[in-house]
Parts: sequence; C-alpha cells; structure tokens
Amino acid sequence: MILGDLIELAGAMTAGVKVEAVMDQVVEAALDLTGAEEASLFTLDTFGQTLHRACSRHRGYIKAMPTGKQVILYGADMMPNLKEPAAFVVSTGTMLNLEDIDKVIGYDFDRIREEDKLGGLSTRALVILPLTIQSNRTIGILQVINPGSSSHAIRALPDPVLKELQSLAGLAALYMWNSRLVEDNIRLKRQFDRHLAELPKQIRKMPPKKEAELKRPKGLIGESPPIEHAIKLVGKAAWSNVPILVRGETGTGKEMMASFVHMSSDRAGKPFVVQNCAALPEALLESELFGHVKGAFTGANTTKFGLAHEANGGTLFLDEIGDMPLALQAKVLRLLQEGEVRRVGSTKTEKVDVRIVGATNINLEEKIACGEFRQDLFYRLNVFPINLPPLRERPSDIPLLIDHFLRSAAAKSGHQVPVIASDALDALMCWGYPGNVRELKNILDRGRLMAEDGYPIELSHLPPELAGARHETGNRVPGLIPEGDLKTIVGQYEAMVIEAKMREANWNKTNAARILNVSRRTIIDKLNRYNITRPVGLERP
Repeated sequence: MILGDLIELAGAMTAGVKVEAVMDQVVEAALDLTGAEEASLFTLDTFGQTLHRACSRHRGYIKAMPTGKQVILYGADMMPNLKEPAAFVVSTGTMLNLEDIDKVIGYDFDRIREEDKLGGLSTRALVILPLTIQSNRTIGILQVINPGSSSHAIRALPDPVLKELQSLAGLAALYMWNSRLVEDNIRLKRQFDRHLAELPKQIRKMPPKKEAELKRPKGLIGESPPIEHAIKLVGKAAWSNVPILVRGETGTGKEMMASFVHMSSDRAGKPFVVQNCAALPEALLESELFGHVKGAFTGANTTKFGLAHEANGGTLFLDEIGDMPLALQAKVLRLLQEGEVRRVGSTKTEKVDVRIVGATNINLEEKIACGEFRQDLFYRLNVFPINLPPLRERPSDIPLLIDHFLRSAAAKSGHQVPVIASDALDALMCWGYPGNVRELKNILDRGRLMAEDGYPIELSHLPPELAGARHETGNRVPGLIPEGDLKTIVGQYEAMVIEAKMREANWNKTNAARILNVSRRTIIDKLNRYNITRPVGLERP
C-alpha cells in the first residue's frame, strides 16, 4: 500500500501539482497506512515560534475541524515548552509513538484534549513525526491520532508501519520545502524586476535624503552601546511623522528621549507639549487633551483649546499612556488615524497636525490581554518603538552621570564640584538602581547636601542600603582603587566583573548575561571592548 502511495505522490510532485493538493494526498495516505482516526500536517512559521495546522483529514463523524489552530512552541521565558508533544518533536527532531496518552508522564496534552472537545474525538494513541529536511532542520510535523481505529484496535504503530510513515513524511517535507523555495524565488524575482524598472525614475526624482541633525539634550548622558543604540534609532525616525512609543522603566529618561525626538525633527521650531495620562481623572484628561466648548459641563464658562490644538505643527508627548482610560484611547486612536479631534460638548471635528510620542513603563501586552488597553491603539503607537535600557544594563555610563549631576548641581549652587570617596564610589557602582537615572540623581543630591562644603562625599552620606550592596556576593568589587580617571577606573571594574561572571558561567555568554541581568548582545560588546577571551586550555573541545 505504501509503495503505491509513494509512487502516486511522486507523480503529483513531478507534475507540478500545487503543494496544498500534495498535502491532502499525504494525510490521506497517512490515514490509509495507519488506519487512524485523524491525520494532520502542521507547518512551522518563518520565525520558528509557532506551528500552524495546514491540512487535516479524519475518518468518521466529527463536530468541527480545528483548522488554523496554532501551537505555541515557546513559553513566556522564551525557552522551548518541551512538555507540549509537538514542541518536543520540533525542538529535538525525534518522533513520538505513544500507546495511551493517559498513561504517559512528562507531557502536557491539554492542546490535544481541547481539540478533542471541539471535534468530539477521544485521543488515546498519538504519533507525531518531524518533517525534516537537510538532515536536521524541522519545518513541521505529521500528527496521527488513534492509529488502528479503523480495525477497532487503537495502539502505537509497529516499527514496520512507523518506518513507512517516516518515508511518507520525508517525501512530504522535501516537496513542501522545495515549493516554499520556488515561491520565495518567484516573489523575489518579481520584486527585483519591479524595483529594477522603477530605479531610473527614482534616481531622477529622488530628493536628497534628509538626515536628522541630532540635537542631543544636555541631560542625555551616556556612551554605552544600549544608549547609543537608542540614540541611533532616534536619528532614523526623527524626520518621519510615524508615531513613536518610548518604553522603559521608571526613571530611565523617557520624557527626555521624547524631547530629543522632537528637537531632532523638522518640527523642532514648533511646540513640544507634554501630558501625563496618569495625573488627571478621565473627565479632566479628555478636556485637557481635546478641549471643550462653552457650557459643556459645570464650570466650562469659555471655549477652551486642548493640548492637541496647542501642539499643532509640533509634537504631543503622552507620558504613561498605558494608564489612559479606555474611553479616551478611542479618541487618541482617531487622532492618530485621521488627525482629527472633537472637543468635549461639541459635535464638530477639527483637523490638527501633531506627531504623537507615547511613553510607558508598564507591559502593554499584558494590559491588552486583561482588556485594559486597546490592541488597535497599541499597533498604531508601536510603529517605531524605542526601548530605553535601565541603568543596571549600562554601568559604564554611571561615572559619566555622576560627573554630570555633580557639575550641574555645583554650577547652580555656586559651590565647587565635590569629590567622592573610594568606598562611596564602590557603593554607587554596586547598586542596582531600581529607580534608574532619577534615583542616582537623588542619591547624589542627598550626598552633596550631607557632606560638608569642601569635603568628599563619604559612604555615610549615602542611603544605608547602598553600604550593604558593597558586601553582597553578586556585587563585590575590588577594595583597592586603581590609578586613573573615573571613567578608566570604572571600565577596569566592569572588565573585572564581566570576566569573573564569565568564569562563573563556564564562559557561556547566555548564562553570564542571565547572571548579570543584561542582554547577550551587551555581554558580547563588553567582551570585545575589553578584549576578554577564554584562557588557553579552556577552549571548547
């Protein structure tokens, strides 16, 4: 039987039959071969994150087919969910041939049982084979439910039948992959031909590309790769009118970055208007943003422009936009889509020309899941996200910030710039700064006030919790201060810490990044910057 199916399948492939029709033949052949109750093909998406049901066939009565159901392969921690049978097969490239899923330990069959409820089936035996190409690359799975059902003997597949099913899956994988390559090549060729045809016109008509003149605010301090990346993103987006969403923890400088966007754009000569969406109740916030007409509510004695009117031609910065009430979110969405506002109490809409920059320190995806933030507004705002790194991910910027804050405060007060004692500097470098840059500034303001004029800022002048940070195992730094300026000293400390954590993680960059609570990219940049390499004799085998 399998030989005939393979010959028929090969004939369809050589005849150039559409891949959808070939997939139908594959599942039909799988049903015939195994006597199963249901067979399905799932394909892996481009990013390797989810499986999509591409084709499914069954024998007998079924309430509904769960076509289009996705299988999520990764958990919230971005690690493979190996308890999900399909994720296990995709991640490991091995097959599953289970006699009775109710007696199997170590897997989570919730997805299978949910599909059983939808279709009216009762899965007992389950077979999942990877669709593998190039020896070890999985592009999907072939799932068979209740093999032997046609003969009323549901069981795991015997080895001879399993090998035949593997041959069928291998042939299907090859054709599906080749079809995808052909489609990609056709699409790319059409795209190339179209661009080639348009190129002469574009060359003649294309104006010189404007590049944003980055007018960096005085308070935007830092030279670390994470902050330089954020600044580079501002340069790319400043001259466009697309909405920007600035995301970052409290105290990372979101308003300053929004001002940076405005000052670097062609709207720099127009107003930059700021409104904290969490600072006012809903009724007042609506009036503040969009204005009101006379008599709209008690106390509305005159017609008033809103902030959207005041920002006309410029930028409207909506801070803490994640805390905006749902009813107002719809009006902001209309402002984004149509450039229109309607004052409270009015029936007329007015056109305004504003660029929206939003900012938030909360997880908007979680708010969407809870029904507290509009998904359509999120997609409109998140056209160009800029993520501001927390201070703990840019420790090399701490000495620059310390110097900036102390010099700024000294200039305002008319006093000389204070120095910092070595143990106080140790504590400042070891602290995690949950309040980020704002917290560092407040700590320095306190230390400057506590210290006597003309004397250094001592450890005793800092908050008590900072003294304990110096002695925590995860934040220990050398007791002796090496020679050099502040930036050089901190760089040496940073190199020592990174090398120590790399040794602790057995020179695994991902594990070291997890220990230091930074990204893997940051670890790689630091290793290159400080020329830190694995010692001779510890190379990987």
